[in-house]
Amino acid sequence: MPENSHDSTPETCLAWLRLSQLRGVGPVLVRRVVEALGSPQAVLTASSARLADVPDIGPVRAKAFASAMSLDDAQRELALAHDSGVHILCPDDPRWPKPLKFIHDPPLILYVRGELIEQDAVALGIVGSRECTMYGRQQAERFGALLASAGFTVVSGGARGIDTAAHHGALRAKGRTIIVQGCGLNHTYPAENAELYDRVAREGSGAVISELPMNAPPHKDNFPPRNRIIAALSLGVLVVEAHQRSGSLITARLAADDYGREVFALPGRVDSLASRGTHHLIKNMTAHLVEDIDDILNALGDVGEAIKKTQQAKAEESKAAALFDQKRDPTPAIVFTGPQQKILAALGDDDVDIDSLVEHTGLGVGVLMAELTALQIRGVVAKLGGNRFEKKKRG
Repeated sequence: MPENSHDSTPETCLAWLRLSQLRGVGPVLVRRVVEALGSPQAVLTASSARLADVPDIGPVRAKAFASAMSLDDAQRELALAHDSGVHILCPDDPRWPKPLKFIHDPPLILYVRGELIEQDAVALGIVGSRECTMYGRQQAERFGALLASAGFTVVSGGARGIDTAAHHGALRAKGRTIIVQGCGLNHTYPAENAELYDRVAREGSGAVISELPMNAPPHKDNFPPRNRIIAALSLGVLVVEAHQRSGSLITARLAADDYGREVFALPGRVDSLASRGTHHLIKNMTAHLVEDIDDILNALGDVGEAIKKTQQAKAEESKAAALFDQKRDPTPAIVFTGPQQKILAALGDDDVDIDSLVEHTGLGVGVLMAELTALQIRGVVAKLGGNRFEKKKRG
């Protein structure tokens, strides 16, 4: 479990935790009230009259804030999470996922088993039906592996079928994957995926996360809100196989309409009911038709270009290394992309945090994280604690 020194103050975390369980008031309005009053603690101590003055709250919703979780219950929930190897992230925690900072309806808290890291900003969601065909399962695992090998974190929901295959593909490629649950982390749903969940959380391969209390059971009403987190964490969402009423189409719609993410769809057999949903996305030009990973990279703009250049540079280095090895020359030249050169210049001789790198390089967070990952793989840059990076010293 990560060090507690990175957490928000206990008082702030407890306040967010108490507000996360309000009845009748969703995360959008809770955020609005917190912004208006300055802190979650201020919300919990405010009078109903003061709360009612906040736009779109009014007297009825103001009274709902009285249903916040008690301090004793919040402390018990925090202890339960700790005893279960789970840490609770609040919005002002430095480990809070950056993509969730820029959407209108982020969760108020996140329960995390495993670890979320900066690299996870370069993520691709893979979704599809639980009752999938063998073709769908094979393609989900194939793309999970391809994307993970390219440096993406694969995000999905841990469900049977497409989700499970995508997670397994990422792990097979020794990449990272995030499982977003539609229940509390004291439940494994479906139960047969217990080994998968444990592997993701305990082997440094990613994280299992939820916005729901530890003991919240799986319920159909939990899954649409869960889908928004999958969509928001991802630069784009790939729908591998989905029938016409599949919940994965909700994820695709949220990704495109609410968060401005790219949507991709894999074609299936023209007579397959299992692919009716994906074909609908393609026919209506809601999704890019995908046959291989280049179709995804080409649609992702600067991030896709950065990843392609990194792959090309790695291939060139491998060829150069083989050539120089034949000549017994131990120092083949290293070629850096333009963005990588900007990062190395910004690093200089000191360690630098992510926000400073964004400011000094002018690169978007997605491109920056893709290039930093490539530089770490190549042994040029080292990641330190506190979201900081430095150039590795050459011996």
